[in-house]
Amino acid sequence: MPLLLTGLLLVLAALGATGAVVASRSRAPASQAHQGPDKKYAALPMMTFSLGGSDARMVDVKVLLEIDPAVDGKVADPYVPRISDRLSDRMRQIDPQQLTGAEGAMLMKTTIAGVLDRELRGVRVKEILLDRMVVR
Repeated sequence: MPLLLTGLLLVLAALGATGAVVASRSRAPASQAHQGPDKKYAALPMMTFSLGGSDARMVDVKVLLEIDPAVDGKVADPYVPRISDRLSDRMRQIDPQQLTGAEGAMLMKTTIAGVLDRELRGVRVKEILLDRMVVR
């Protein structure tokens, strides 16, 4: 009886080890397939804007745009003066207290998205990332 139990335990251990090896081999290619294509970013230069309100406050903003990998990373460069001009107009409508916390970052992204939709009509922007935003 003890020999039979020992043999059964050895067979179960071998089956478990074989199952673990097969599972690890089939899992490795699947994790690599989920990575997808590399992300591509277009960087806008550092921009400084005057904010609305009673006190003279300013905001410094540096923005990264996640764009389609097939598009050139410098696609926004010719439009930077127009983007900056339109953002300047929009920033004068924002009170500095509106830019505090996570809601402020979302307001800034929404404002930038509105300007980019108008100026960069042919370019699909997947995500707007605030690389730097300082209210002073």
